Amino acid sequence: MRSIYLEKLSWPDVKAAMQSGVDTVIFAVGSTEQHGPHLPLACDTLIGESLADMVAERLGQALIAPAVRVGCSEHHMAFPGTISIEAAELQAVLLNYMQTIFRHGFRRVVMIPSHGGNFATVVKAAQAARDKWPDKQVVAYADLNGLLEKAFKMSEKFGISPGASGAHAGEFETSILLSTHPDLVDMKKAEEGFTGEFSAIIPELLAHGIARVSANGILGDARVADASRGRQYLSAWVDLIMAEIERPQAA
Repeated sequence: MRSIYLEKLSWPDVKAAMQSGVDTVIFAVGSTEQHGPHLPLACDTLIGESLADMVAERLGQALIAPAVRVGCSEHHMAFPGTISIEAAELQAVLLNYMQTIFRHGFRRVVMIPSHGGNFATVVKAAQAARDKWPDKQVVAYADLNGLLEKAFKMSEKFGISPGASGAHAGEFETSILLSTHPDLVDMKKAEEGFTGEFSAIIPELLAHGIARVSANGILGDARVADASRGRQYLSAWVDLIMAEIERPQAA
């Protein structure tokens, strides 16, 4: 194949790829939302696209479809530029997206949610797709608690506290963007946000938005981010996704 990116191929290219054994389509489910004063609104989508690239490289016999670039971001609407859609609409979009992929004859879809606010909706969409197309395989790593646990353990090995590593635009995400899109990160504007216990603020965050607990929109401390850690974080995240792909699917 001259490319693994679906949108860069012609339809004969895609047909030839399928005839050669390519049976999987991967796509990220990101967001367009604030990520503090130092990161772009596309942060989650950019991370998702990097994850999709790495999964495709490990998996082989796969194409990467365009990311879904808008997600469930109502809790970020206090910050200008954020775009959000309702969970039901996102689920419908994901199901229609997968339907077109399966109609062409692909056997497997791997969804990669890279925005925490999308995880629950992706789980529902994946299950609905499995129910609708029982002869197909739908994979989605959407364990937010598992991902945060992995992130915090890795950060601690580098001397970064869980609070600084953060759950949004903190050290973890900023390090990843520094490693993949350094031109889009303004470390001069990197700040400390909320660095307390994340689980304790979830009800407040969901009910009133992230601005209620963090004036700059950061959950973590972006100032301590480092590009050298970013690629390691991405690789560990891909490990979780690959484990989900390799896990036997329930009948």
